[in-house]
Amino acid sequence: MDERDRWLAAAAEILHAPTSDAAHDLFVTALMRDARAELATRVSLQPEAPEVIAISVDGVRPVPPTELWPEAADARRHPLNRYVADTGDTSPVRLVDVIRAGWELDSQGYEAMEALGITLHQLTLPVSPRGGAYDGWVVLNEDGFDDEVHGRFTRLQAFLTGLDRHVRLLAAHECWTAGLAAAADAPRLTPRERVILGLMESGSTADSIAGRLAISPRTVHKHQENLYRKLGACDRLSAVLRAQRLGLLHTPVDDATPTALTAPSAPTAWSGRAVVRTGRPGRQTPEEGRPPG
Repeated sequence: MDERDRWLAAAAEILHAPTSDAAHDLFVTALMRDARAELATRVSLQPEAPEVIAISVDGVRPVPPTELWPEAADARRHPLNRYVADTGDTSPVRLVDVIRAGWELDSQGYEAMEALGITLHQLTLPVSPRGGAYDGWVVLNEDGFDDEVHGRFTRLQAFLTGLDRHVRLLAAHECWTAGLAAAADAPRLTPRERVILGLMESGSTADSIAGRLAISPRTVHKHQENLYRKLGACDRLSAVLRAQRLGLLHTPVDDATPTALTAPSAPTAWSGRAVVRTGRPGRQTPEEGRPPG
């Protein structure tokens, strides 16, 4: 069976999966099998929130403990993210090529990789350009990724991006329906949570909310986490829509008109897999060069 037939068969299973968890598992299994990878990591950085990272890790070997996973500042210093930020290139690249071309890994990065038990053999699969912030998959193994695997990822990038988007939208739909099925009684919100919810509805970022209220972005994210929990939501958009339906905001919206809101680019987390980590934004240093080829 050639690569086209393998992925068509995998896509059929993914598209027919009954839940986002099942679809995610099928996608990751096919991705790691195709790349001969041992770990597959989904990393999402947000240009509008430099201190936030959404990350999930799956593997055929033990996954590193979550307390060792990188903070947003660490991920922004990583050569793969700096390469994307500096060049705007969103095609699949190998970490060893990026380092060879001048985007070096600092000593802190080497120490973090040693603690995580991972090597330099990493291959990216960007799925969503985000204004210079990395959003996509990184697969890892001990032996490296040859030109055949690299070329296959490049040829299949648009197709794999579509499958990744399907899984994320399926997860968002499950979150949406779970919110609708929750108890109709509106939760009790604190005055500060109501203010932050109103600013979220207007499209304000966490940084702008923090500046307006004279609090730290970390505090804003903590209030947002409490709002998501109370509203039975999984992201900003579903929280605002849920609050509107419960009459907690002044501008309720019909179910058929979600575009009246400022929506985020896409959900970036799967329940039970992704964690959102915050940290101080790292300073990025542009460097010369491009990976060969």
